Amino acid sequence: MTFAGYGCSSGSYNDLAVLVFNPQGFKIQALFAAPSGTFHMSSLLLYSAFYYFLAAITYGAFIPSGLFTVSLIFGGCFGRIWAELLVWVGAIDASEPGLVGIYALLGAASFLGGLMRMSASMCLVLMEMTGAPNTLPFLMMVLIISKGVGDRFNYSVFDHQIMLKGFAFIGGIPEHIVKRAHLDAEDVMLKPSGANHLNITEPAKHLLETLDANKTVTVFAVCGAPKSSDEPGDFMGIISRQSILELVARHGDDAESIDLSSKVEVAPVVIPPGMPLTFIYNVMQEQGLNYIPVIRQHGPLEGMVSRVDIVGVQSHQLDKFHVKENLQQASKDIEGGRIIQSMMIDKQTAALRKAIAAPFMKARDLLVKDIHEHDEFMDGEKEERTPIIYLDALAGAFPEQKPEAALTQQISLSSTQPYLRRSKTDAAATMTSTAASAADGGVREQARVHSSCDRLE
Repeated sequence: MTFAGYGCSSGSYNDLAVLVFNPQGFKIQALFAAPSGTFHMSSLLLYSAFYYFLAAITYGAFIPSGLFTVSLIFGGCFGRIWAELLVWVGAIDASEPGLVGIYALLGAASFLGGLMRMSASMCLVLMEMTGAPNTLPFLMMVLIISKGVGDRFNYSVFDHQIMLKGFAFIGGIPEHIVKRAHLDAEDVMLKPSGANHLNITEPAKHLLETLDANKTVTVFAVCGAPKSSDEPGDFMGIISRQSILELVARHGDDAESIDLSSKVEVAPVVIPPGMPLTFIYNVMQEQGLNYIPVIRQHGPLEGMVSRVDIVGVQSHQLDKFHVKENLQQASKDIEGGRIIQSMMIDKQTAALRKAIAAPFMKARDLLVKDIHEHDEFMDGEKEERTPIIYLDALAGAFPEQKPEAALTQQISLSSTQPYLRRSKTDAAATMTSTAASAADGGVREQARVHSSCDRLE
C-alpha cells in the first residue's frame, strides 16, 4: 500500500491528507491493513471529529449518504487510536503483523453494533468482508457488548427515525422491559362503545357518523343484536371502512336499516383479555395485523387492540428514555434556532451518570441483602446450637450459692462472653425464673444459654 505525498517531500506523505482526499474504500483498507505508526493519533482524532460532524449533518438532512461505510471509517479510527495507545504504553507488540488492524476492525464492529444493534448480521458481514474467520469470536464479543451498552442509553438509529417520522411501528423495546411492565390485552385495548363498534344492522346515518368520528380507523368490530339494554350482543366479526361505504352507497344515505352481514369477515385472530402484551407483539409482527379483537370464548366483545394503541403504549409506558418526546422537543428547538438546547447535553450527561452508577448501586444492594441474610442465618444457627446446662449440676459446682445465683455466675464467665448476645441481666432473669419452677416442682429443668462450656456431669 502506497500513499501519495500531497505536497510533501520525496519519500514522505501526509497522513491526514490520506484520510481526507482518498475514497472511502481506500480509507477502510488503510485503517485495517496499515502497520502501526502509519497514522498519528492527532491526525486520527482530528479526522474522526470532522468526519463525525459531517456524517451527522448529512444523515440529519435526509440525504441518501448511508451509514454503513461511515460507521466503518469512524469505528476504524477509534479502534486504531486505542491500539496506538496500547503500543505507546507497551501493552502490545507493534511489530506483530496485522495486530493494529484487528483493533481497527473491532472498533468498527463496536460502532456498528452500538449504532444499528444488529449483532448477528453485522458479525457475518464484517467477517466476510475481511476474509478473516479467526476474528469471529472477537467480533461477536464486541458486538454483543456494544449492543448491551447502547441499550442502556437509547434505541437503534433506525428506531429513532421511525419514531421521528411517526410511523406505527411495533418493536425496538427490549422484550424484558415489556415483560416487566406486566401489561395484558385489557390494559391496552380500546373498550367498545357506540362510536367504535357496530351492530349487525345499523342505519346509514349512524354508519356515516361512526366513519367521520374515527377517520384513522380502517376496521370496525361487528356485534350481534344486543341481548338487553345492559348486555351487548356476541362478537360476529370485522368489517372494513371500504365495505361500509359500499353498503351505504348501495342502500342510500337515508336507509333506516342496513344489514352488514354480507360484508362481515371472520377475524383471523382473537385473544382473551388476559393475553400478555409480548404475545400480542409477536402476533402483530408475524401476521401483519393492525387490529385484534378481544373476546371471552365466543362471548361479547371486550375491546379492540390496534397497532396505534400498541405504539402509544410503547411511547408513554414502556419507553424509559422518552425518545419520541425528546425528538419532538429537539425538532422544536432546532426550528426555533436553539441548537445547543436541542442537543440536550444535561439529559445525556444524566443518562451517562446513571448508566455508570447503576451496576455499582445494584452490586451494593445485593451485597447488603447478602450480609443481612447471612446475619439472620448465623443468628438462627447459634440458637439451634446452644448447649444444655442442668441447674442441679450447677448447684453442685457452687455449693455455697443457690442454683439461680450459681447460674448467674456461670453466665458471667469470660469464656462465654463472645457467644452471649443478650445482656447479663436478661439472661439472669430468664434463668432465675427457670430455677424457681424447678425448685417448686422438684423436677430437673433445662436452661438453654449461649455458652462454649461442655455439659456438666
